Amino acid sequence: MAIEKMSLVSITGDMEELDDALQKCCDSGFFHIEPAFSGGEGRGHLLNEKNEYEAILKRLSQFVTYVGLTPVETDHSSLSAKSPDELSAMCDELENELAALKDKKQEDDQRISELSAAQIQIEHLKGMNSDFQQLFSCKYVSVRIGRLPIDNYSKLEYYNENFFFVPFETSENFCWEMYFCPESEKELIDDLFRSMYFERIMLPRYVSGNADEALARINDELKELKASSAETDKKISDFRNSREKELQVLFSKVRFLSDSFELRRNVGAINGRIGNRAFMIKGFIPKKREDKFSELFKQLETTTVTYMPADADASCTPPTMLKNNFLTRPFTMMVEMYGLPEYDGINPTAFVALTYTLLFGIMFGDLGQGLVLFLGSILLNKKLGAKAAGMVRRVGLSSMVFGTLYGSFFGYEELLDPVFENLGIDFLPLKVFRQTNFILITAVGIGIALIVISMLLNIYAGFKKKDYEKAIFGCNGICGLIFYSSVIVGVVGSIMFDMKIMSTPFVICLIVIPLICIFCRVPFAAAVKYKKLQLSEDGEKMTIGNFIVENFFEMFEFVLSYVSNTMSFLRVGGFVLSHAGMMLVVMTLMDGASAVAQPIVLVIGNLFVMAMEGMIVAIQIIRLEFYEMFSRFYDGGGKPFEPISLKFSAQVEQ
Repeated sequence: MAIEKMSLVSITGDMEELDDALQKCCDSGFFHIEPAFSGGEGRGHLLNEKNEYEAILKRLSQFVTYVGLTPVETDHSSLSAKSPDELSAMCDELENELAALKDKKQEDDQRISELSAAQIQIEHLKGMNSDFQQLFSCKYVSVRIGRLPIDNYSKLEYYNENFFFVPFETSENFCWEMYFCPESEKELIDDLFRSMYFERIMLPRYVSGNADEALARINDELKELKASSAETDKKISDFRNSREKELQVLFSKVRFLSDSFELRRNVGAINGRIGNRAFMIKGFIPKKREDKFSELFKQLETTTVTYMPADADASCTPPTMLKNNFLTRPFTMMVEMYGLPEYDGINPTAFVALTYTLLFGIMFGDLGQGLVLFLGSILLNKKLGAKAAGMVRRVGLSSMVFGTLYGSFFGYEELLDPVFENLGIDFLPLKVFRQTNFILITAVGIGIALIVISMLLNIYAGFKKKDYEKAIFGCNGICGLIFYSSVIVGVVGSIMFDMKIMSTPFVICLIVIPLICIFCRVPFAAAVKYKKLQLSEDGEKMTIGNFIVENFFEMFEFVLSYVSNTMSFLRVGGFVLSHAGMMLVVMTLMDGASAVAQPIVLVIGNLFVMAMEGMIVAIQIIRLEFYEMFSRFYDGGGKPFEPISLKFSAQVEQ
């Protein structure tokens, strides 16, 4: 798998065609915009104008919401108006046309709200035959109307102050009442009732007559106002229906102009042309799309498109777009999690897809459980997402393959034995607890192979970038590969096969000399690249003593990492044993249960093992990928390829 080749694109033209040019860039779906100027350049400057369309968009959004219209994306090419003044004038015209209806609606709604509140208050005072105006106009007596918590209502009889109260209605929590007191003592009595949480009801001044008469007048007025409001609503609805297409086109136009205006912050204004009315847009597109991209701009008279190599402008870092096939594409999320490679780096997705799938199958080998993962990923494809579901499908298949080799089907270790016997295969299935040593040694062997492959990838990446320290003298370069491979061959040959490999020439040529090269990797790399020796990478002065001490500890860390990384792959074999052990526990529990409970124990046990073991295995493989393999050859830090687009949205931030 590779990284998509990019072309640096420069788009120039008269400022009048800027919006159209930005529209074409968005329509392409594969244009990654960059700032036209990085600063300090005399040719021009970045546009940094205030977005005048933003205020118009907010006004228009409030207007369409008021008339009850939901904006949808509409073709606005027929609307020639483009300038903020023209569009603002169109908004003024629409608002003026509806202004009278809007004012009438607000007045009616406000009056309805007031009368409805008064209606609720007076409803609790039914049965009161006294005229409200006469009560409130008393000169020597103060009158208060309100409600009192029902728990405090019975306490009023214990007070001897000059007041008396008249209850009107009692509910579960409150008692609505009216109390009278002398005008001269109203402050004392009011404080008394407030201490008992009396809530006063302030009746509007327009309420007159007794409670029944006031309610009748309010109900009549409410009926008239609601009819008037409904008529106004109908007129607004008729306006919306008659002008819907015009409103949709206008909203879509302003939405596009406002969003595209934000892209102007990366657009440059070029000096030296008449009136300074020229623009420049700079960005990247996939190299294979050059012809299609040029086709989009043929209708623009003054706009020209120029293509350059991706690294032609030192101020712009080419973005990374991974190129993967159907089989490896879901594992892109693993690479993105670690960090995209740089544009001139390598795409490790195929390596991740192969190793992750292989290791998961080895560590979670069960034909039945793998089948459940495979089918579950198909059923839950939308919920998991295309990439996650694709990964689960692939590891499920791998689990099925290795489960077949292990002869395991939902924990039944003997179920597939007859199949292999009929096929005449006597070395399968692999019995985990009978072949423990073979499984552990094989796991370490797989780890050694993956580490060696990681080193080869590092060597390739180093030569590709012309980083000779990394490719030749690094601990994961050619010298590191020779040292690691020689030690492995020597140890394995001596211990397992009783071969006398560790001879003096072998040790000196394949172990000692590579170690010396790794120790002196900085000066050796400088000699290859700059034709001179220097002890530090940045050319700063470093004493020989400091150089020896610093590199000694680094060498110790390198050697220790070779050992720890290799032994870390023992966990692969360990999880094979762990998975088999957990299923053995499930089968033991099932055998001890009753005939009715056995299927339940089997199902619950398998689900528990799948959930816990599957999650742990998935995490452990990620650790192996990132720490034991990626760290040897992969450098993240790439910039993602992000094509610009103007996605229509009906929502506007107010």
